[in-house]
Amino acid sequence: MTSSDPFEVARVELVEALARMVNRVICAGKAEAQSALGSIAEIRTTLAGVVKLDDFLEDLNAAERTLRLYLST
Repeated sequence: MTSSDPFEVARVELVEALARMVNRVICAGKAEAQSALGSIAEIRTTLAGVVKLDDFLEDLNAAERTLRLYLST
């Protein structure tokens, strides 16, 4: 039995949640995108004290870029 790195488990869960959120927003329409961007900002603030935050920031930035691209179309 291998033990999982709690940091990596949390990151995987965050990436999956971000992907679900982005897909849900795109299906729901642009009106939901601003709210989702606010949620990403809140997550970024919450994680500000986390060690290895750069890994999480890359994931948050990717979700934010996707939503901003969607809004620009």
